Amino acid sequence: MKRWTAWQNWVAVAAGLYTVLAMTWTTAVGSSNAYMLTGGVVLIVIGVINLAAPGMPVAEWVQLVVAALVVASPWMGSFATDMPAVAWHTWIPGVVALIASIMAIQPAMKVYHEHHPIGSH
Repeated sequence: MKRWTAWQNWVAVAAGLYTVLAMTWTTAVGSSNAYMLTGGVVLIVIGVINLAAPGMPVAEWVQLVVAALVVASPWMGSFATDMPAVAWHTWIPGVVALIASIMAIQPAMKVYHEHHPIGSH
């Protein structure tokens, strides 16, 4: 896998960007902006790391965990019931990033094993 070519990580970056930008057209509820900003920025950063340095399964797992936290953030930040419209702007990109992250793990493991064969240490 070449650098900057994993579509799954581009999807995660786009999902993070959407989460951050969604703050501009949604009404903040409690700590929703903090959760959306943090989750979106971290998705963007880990996605760019995975794009720049493919073949790091650990980083793909981190991206998966971050995506899961973005999905969970409306409940963690208590804005799932107060303002479901804001929550949907977090759940949808979070689920998209979660699915893309799941799909990115196997290719990253393959690249890792190609460059680090068993018994080479």
